[in-house]
Amino acid sequence: MAPSAEFITLSGVSTNVDLDPATAQVLKDNGVSVAPVTPATVSTSGSTTTASFPITEGYVAVYPQSETPFIRGTFSHSGGLKFSAGSKSLTATDFIVNPGTSTLTATVGGNAVQLLDLDGTNVKVTQDGSTTRLEGTVAKLSATAASALNSTFGVTLFKQGIPLGVVRIAAQGVAGPGVKPAVEILELGGVSTNVDLDPATATVLKDNGVSIAPVAPATVSTNGGTTTASFPISQGYVSVYPKEQQPFIRGTFSHVGGITFSAGGKSITATDFIVNPGNSELTATVGGNAVQLLDLDGTNVAVTQDGSTTRVEGTVAKLSATAASALNSTFGVTLFKQGIPLGVVRIAAIAGPPPAVVGNAAPSSSPSTTVAPTSGSGSGQVPTGGVDTGGGGTSGTSSDGILLTGVAAMAVIVTGAGLWRYRAQADRIN
Repeated sequence: MAPSAEFITLSGVSTNVDLDPATAQVLKDNGVSVAPVTPATVSTSGSTTTASFPITEGYVAVYPQSETPFIRGTFSHSGGLKFSAGSKSLTATDFIVNPGTSTLTATVGGNAVQLLDLDGTNVKVTQDGSTTRLEGTVAKLSATAASALNSTFGVTLFKQGIPLGVVRIAAQGVAGPGVKPAVEILELGGVSTNVDLDPATATVLKDNGVSIAPVAPATVSTNGGTTTASFPISQGYVSVYPKEQQPFIRGTFSHVGGITFSAGGKSITATDFIVNPGNSELTATVGGNAVQLLDLDGTNVAVTQDGSTTRVEGTVAKLSATAASALNSTFGVTLFKQGIPLGVVRIAAIAGPPPAVVGNAAPSSSPSTTVAPTSGSGSGQVPTGGVDTGGGGTSGTSSDGILLTGVAAMAVIVTGAGLWRYRAQADRIN
């Protein structure tokens, strides 16, 4: 079945949560406050308090109501929420919604944590010009999040299933052709994206006093003459199409950890990388905002299968114009240029679901903010409604008869076709 509508790249607008009044009152009565992390906002109109989180990146496909789940993909946000009581606090940022599995993950203490279960039983989807609206999903606290909050504040107040609020999503994006995928992976379960740093670029950085250090749980290691940065995959959705459909790999997948560039007492940190194979871009959170960090050139990519792990190797990561400008501005230089090769990318991925907690980063504040994995992370409920939103191209069927299951989906790529097209190539194709 082909999707009724497809967004190769989401470009906004926001996910809003109307906080549950009863839950808000219980938190207030127990001295727990909730504050936004910029650029998220919290506002009150009448008796309704709403938290709003800007959408930064994502892929979404909407299917007819006969298909379950009928909304698939992942999309990410900037900002977050800070829960505080007394001198203790817990901060959750960079929310990632997976409508196909009805979950919301977030970065907590440097780790990816399943924060909310999403109940879309009564969701309604409407079209408002170029904006698609999804309203009525109920966000409920996951078992993992409840355990983390109780551990942080030394209470037993938080329980799995407590309603945090009602979700309203307004999204815009670049429409895709909407044809039937050969294979879908609704949820990636890891493992990591590795970047073998370009030796020439590494030498230029060193000669100019610029150092690169990992942000946990990312790591940097050296083997022989190769320095490799490794970033754990935390969440994602991938669909694979016949080779004649461009782009033939679509979706987004996210990571925890990051990299800090430092020189002369100044630094710039990029975390929570999001790869979009459909538009050959990697975005990251820099200073609380989403920034297009890298362009991805997959001309010479090679894909292999290693047991349950699919390996994608040979993509070249090149510095984007935005990232080059930010680095030059931070360090007061003209060293960084668009197109500088940062390194060669090697991805190892398996099908999900991911663990309740991804990463082993040390907490950023007191030990009480450590998030421990728990059993029973909550199943969430898949939406049962459906809608044709009227956008995203025409229906179609697979012409090559590819039948694949599980993680083997990624291996459908034909040698020499290239996993990700460099932006200029994509523009020529389109």
